[in-house]
Amino acid sequence: MKILLATDIFGYTNAIETFKHRFESVCEEVHILDPYDATCMDFHDETEAYATFTQTCGLENYAKMCQKTLDAFCDEEVIIIGFSMGASAIWKALDGRKDAKIKGFFGFYASQIRYFLDANPHVPCTLIFPNSEKHFDVDALIKELVKHETVTCLKTAYLHGFMNPLSLHYDAKGYVEYCQFLEEAIRAMRLEN
Repeated sequence: MKILLATDIFGYTNAIETFKHRFESVCEEVHILDPYDATCMDFHDETEAYATFTQTCGLENYAKMCQKTLDAFCDEEVIIIGFSMGASAIWKALDGRKDAKIKGFFGFYASQIRYFLDANPHVPCTLIFPNSEKHFDVDALIKELVKHETVTCLKTAYLHGFMNPLSLHYDAKGYVEYCQFLEEAIRAMRLEN
């Protein structure tokens, strides 16, 4: 079984590498998918990261990258973890996909999925939302998403970016809490096999 990590707009960073190593103890292989082709970017802040992401990749291209990667993993069981734009790109890539090898998708603060409510993933999806978002009502979005039979939504006490040490809203307590949550969920999925 493999884990696929789809990064946020910061891409491949030391923080995502640390996260990857943490999960190597629960899964044989952990792969990182990022919008900059594994080039380590050195953004000063989220504004610079967002501008670069928009200019060099964009959500549509990132979703296509995710689709190709999932196609390449088609012979192996995989658990997907996505953050922010990476989670939104995975959501788009999972639209209509029926793949028994995808054991689950955990998407953290995937705010862009509000534009793709008609997406129809056929794999178990757990979407982890922040307490609030600046541009939309989190509770209203959750109400729409749970209409999908494969979707579970969790609302945290934290803000968008709480899992990324480079984010303005990083929360060390939330990071530890949700790393433990993921480790337990992944171990449970592995025991099911």
